[in-house]
Amino acid sequence: MATLYVASTETFVGKSAVCIGLLQRMQRDGFSVGYMKPVSVSVAHTPDAVLDEDAAFIRASLGLSASLDQIAPVLITPGVVESILRGQPTSFTRVLRDAYLAVSRDKDVVVLEGTNTWAEGALVDLTADQVTDLLQAPGLLVSRYSSTLNVDTILSVQRYVGDRLLGVLLNQVEEPQMEFVQSRVVPFLEGRGIPVFGLLPRDSALAGVSVEELLEHLGGQLIGRRDWCTRTVESLMIGAMGADASLSFFRRRANKAVITGGDRSDLQLAALETSTSALVLTGNFRPAPQVVDRAEERQVPIILVPDDTLATVDRAERLFGRVRFHQRAKLQRFTELMDTHFQYDRLYEALGMER
Repeated sequence: MATLYVASTETFVGKSAVCIGLLQRMQRDGFSVGYMKPVSVSVAHTPDAVLDEDAAFIRASLGLSASLDQIAPVLITPGVVESILRGQPTSFTRVLRDAYLAVSRDKDVVVLEGTNTWAEGALVDLTADQVTDLLQAPGLLVSRYSSTLNVDTILSVQRYVGDRLLGVLLNQVEEPQMEFVQSRVVPFLEGRGIPVFGLLPRDSALAGVSVEELLEHLGGQLIGRRDWCTRTVESLMIGAMGADASLSFFRRRANKAVITGGDRSDLQLAALETSTSALVLTGNFRPAPQVVDRAEERQVPIILVPDDTLATVDRAERLFGRVRFHQRAKLQRFTELMDTHFQYDRLYEALGMER
């Protein structure tokens, strides 16, 4: 049986999506798969349970039979942290090992989703390197590529974990950088003994969020019909310029959310003449009647929030930083990207998996 640890050194690099993509393809290729998130620091509280939402989503999406307690066995809750800080530590090593044995039983391969950084899990003695040591799992590093500084990070990981680094997947590569990454970065990493299993281009549809998600995150008041909130927001624009320049400015991006003061009717009307998925109006100002009428004609939802514009932009950008793949269309698109740009046969060979 093969085991693969999917690792990262920073948050929001697409690790969960990569796990789903790998597992779905492995299932299609005839392998019996298991999935685990050994250590979770992203714990959600529901009326019925404490759980990791991403792990629960992946379990449901893949139809896995293992229980959620086995799939996400170590939850770092505030209670756990408080107990440790009070000098009452609990060993989770046996819990993790038993869960792994249950999940891996009769499986061809188990994919382990790592923590966000190499340091997470240190409080319970289950950092990435400790987990990979315990379960004898080679690692696939998922790295967002933005500049050659990412190469420094990858080399540092190799120096730290050595042969346990199976290879790397470079994610969210901007189109203008793709040729440089293919011709320079990939050969350099391969020459340093780090296989590059794939280059995934940045996809604006995957980077976007729905208006519904934006509304829920900002906690604002909706003006308009709820079914308009299925629109996708691919980017944010701030309306703070003069009226004369606004129309040409807003035409630069499609499917955007425009964040502007609730008293700037001129900017709101200009935004509505372009490809706008939502208006976010700050300061708890209700829009003028003509803005509401035009938004209704264009079926563009309006979100009213009490914060000022800069605070609202900051909160909205944090949502874009943690886009989750809990939507069928996004999952399908990401799986297609993986199928096109990821070297599955090479990964199978490295893991000793035979179809």
